[in-house]
Amino acid sequence: MKLAGALLWIVIAVGLIAGVGIAGFVFDYERVRELGPKYEIAVGFITLWSILFVVMTLLRLPSTPAIATAGLFIWIVYRLAVALLTAGWPLVVDLLGEAALAAGFCGYMAGGAGPNAYYRRRLPGS
Repeated sequence: MKLAGALLWIVIAVGLIAGVGIAGFVFDYERVRELGPKYEIAVGFITLWSILFVVMTLLRLPSTPAIATAGLFIWIVYRLAVALLTAGWPLVVDLLGEAALAAGFCGYMAGGAGPNAYYRRRLPGS
């Protein structure tokens, strides 16, 4: 199976996150620092997660769905904790929306026909 459909769109979106994150750190790092260490960690983490996800997908590593799910879970939990400790309920509502989107992503990666076929393909001769 080749990279196509919803999985392709996810890779494109995550690649965009990685590109914007890298560009931001390279060309406007001061803006990230102004937000403070809590957000610097969150932006850095999701940028690294995005790079890792794209690379693992292009390499078709079978562990990609599990590692991607774990990374998103860690990111959401971290951001929820920061929101609860700093901004309170308005940011928590926003992050619960992100958690719902992440749950959809994780469910698709774990049980979707596309990811299962793409990451678990058999190589010739194996």
